[in-house]
Formats: sequence, structure tokens, C-alpha cells
Amino acid sequence: MSRKVWIQGAAILVLALTGAQAASAKYLYSYAVKFVCGYNNTNLGLTTNAAGQQVQQGEATVKFGNYATDINIFNFNVDSSLPPEAIIQKNLILLVSKGEPVGREPRAVGTTAIDNITLKSQEATMDDCNRIGELLWGPGNIPTPFPLTIGFLVIQSTVELDITAVYTSQACSNWVFAGPKMECLDTTGRQQGVSSAIDVHQITGHRLFP
Repeated sequence: MSRKVWIQGAAILVLALTGAQAASAKYLYSYAVKFVCGYNNTNLGLTTNAAGQQVQQGEATVKFGNYATDINIFNFNVDSSLPPEAIIQKNLILLVSKGEPVGREPRAVGTTAIDNITLKSQEATMDDCNRIGELLWGPGNIPTPFPLTIGFLVIQSTVELDITAVYTSQACSNWVFAGPKMECLDTTGRQQGVSSAIDVHQITGHRLFP
């Protein structure tokens, strides 16, 4: 057996074991983390008219700008009476998909994608907009500019976790897509300033069972 085949087989086995472990886990804690990702190029909202057609009207879900979210997950547990690992399932719920408000009332939406990971004590991981994009469109298929995508990453765990969300936004009066990136240019093509904002939130979880 070649080394490449052996490595592929080992990777498949690890994924299978992780999936089986997640399937049998009893999740005791749940954290609903809001995320806002991507570029909104308009200050007009999207709504459905009486004929059932989508038209630009009213307010946008978020104002014209570029948004990013970084979700950090840390297994702080060192108590020997607790399980040494956090078995985690992440459920991705989309309320706005590529700028379309798919979860606006009276509509309701469920889970779009599921991700699993196991964290040992004192280990951490993160989910950012690109990870959310990989879950939605697959690795290597994330569009640029990233389309406006809003929802919840619902994190369920067998043990209590520390979860922090970092929200960043940028505003510019004239975003221009120039090759592999977006430039903030005025109408004559000259570089102009970008206003940025950052906010950090500690996410409160809920215990699912007594």
C-alpha cells in the first residue's frame, strides 16, 4: 500500500470516528452566535411585492458596507471530574443568503450546514467568514467580493465553553472591485479613506439539560 493511500485511509477513518463520536454525544450547552459577513453594495432593501416578485424597496438589512465576523471557541475546562474533551457540533442557520432575506418573517429557516470538531482541554479554534463560506460553497469556491450573508452559528457542546465573537465593519462611499480586492475610490479613481469599526462580544450560553 502506498503512503498516499495510507494517509487518505487514515484521514477517512478519523473523519468517520469524529462523526460517530458527535452522533452519540449528549450536548449540554448551546450558544447562538450571530454572524454578519460580506459586502452590501446598496442602501435599498429587498422585498417581495404583491405579485410575488422581489424588488428593491425600503431599508437594507444592514447598511452599505463590508462586514466580517470572527467566532472564537476555547475549551477552558481543567476539572478532572469533567470529560477531558469538548465534543462540539456547529449548526449554520442562514437568515440572509447572498443579500436575499430568506429568513424574514413570516418565513422561518432551519440548519443549512453542520460542522463538527473535538477540542481537548485548553485548546481553541475559530470560525470566520471564510470558514462559513467553505461550509456553504465548498473549499476554493468562496466568491469575491463575499456576498452579504447573515445568520447564526449555533454551537452545541458536551461541556461549557468560552466563546467570543469579533465583529468588524468598513464603510466607504465608493467601493470598486479591482482585480482580487476591493478598493475605496472616489468617482475620479483616487484613493479615499475607509471608516472601520470593531466590536467584541462574549457569548452567553444556555444549559440544555439540568
